Amino acid sequence: MTEWVAYIDESGSGLKSEKGPNRFVLACVAGSTDALGELEEKIRRLKLDLVPGADPAKWELHAGDMFHGRGGSPLGSMSTQQNMRVMRQIIDIVCGCNVVLFNIIVTGARMRRKRVTDAKIAEHATSLLVERLGRFAAERGDGVTLRMVSDNVVERNRLAMRRALVRWKARQPAPLGGNLQVTEIAFMDSRSSALVQVADAIAYIINRHAGGDALFDELFGLVESKAWRHHGREG
Repeated sequence: MTEWVAYIDESGSGLKSEKGPNRFVLACVAGSTDALGELEEKIRRLKLDLVPGADPAKWELHAGDMFHGRGGSPLGSMSTQQNMRVMRQIIDIVCGCNVVLFNIIVTGARMRRKRVTDAKIAEHATSLLVERLGRFAAERGDGVTLRMVSDNVVERNRLAMRRALVRWKARQPAPLGGNLQVTEIAFMDSRSSALVQVADAIAYIINRHAGGDALFDELFGLVESKAWRHHGREG
C-alpha cells in the first residue's frame, strides 16, 4: 500500500454574505510523500525569498492576511499587485510539482432543501471531497490510500468533517485486504504546515473567483488545469 496525504483548507463568504452568492469552498492538494516533500521545500524557499532572514517556519503564508492586512503577516503591507504576484508564484510552484488538486464549492442554493448551517455545509462539502478522493485512489489502482489533514477549523466544523468521513466509510463495501481508500482526517494549525498554507491559497483563489472577482480568473484557470478529473470530468 502507498499512502498519499491530502492537505485541506476552507474559505467562503458565509451564509449571510452580501458579496455574491453565499458559498463554502474546500481546497485540497494531494500527493505522495516525495511529491509533497518537494512542494514543501519549494514553498520554504519562496518564503525565504519573500522575507529574507526570517525563519520560514515562524510565519504563515496566509492569503487572507496578505490581502486584508490582518494577523500581523509580514506580507500584510504589500500592494494588491504584489500580493497577486506572490499568489502566482505559489500556483506556479504547485503546477510544477507532481501533486493533484481538488476543489469543492457549495452554495446556499445547493443546500436549499436542508436547514442550512455552517456545519451542515462543511459536512456536505467534505462528503463530496471524500467521494472524489476515494474515486481518485480507486482509479489509480496501485494500492493508494489517502490520509486527510485539514487546517484546525472551528470545533463544529471539525465534528462535521469527521461525520462526513464516518458516513462515507459506512457506505463502502468491505474492502479487499481490509483497507479503505480514505483512511482518516486529522487537524493541525496551518501556522505549522506549509502544505496547509498552500491549500489556503488555493481555497482563497477559488473563493474570490466564485465571488465574481475577475482579478482571480487567470489564477483560477491554472488551479482548474491542475484539478483531478474522473474520466475527463472534474472529480
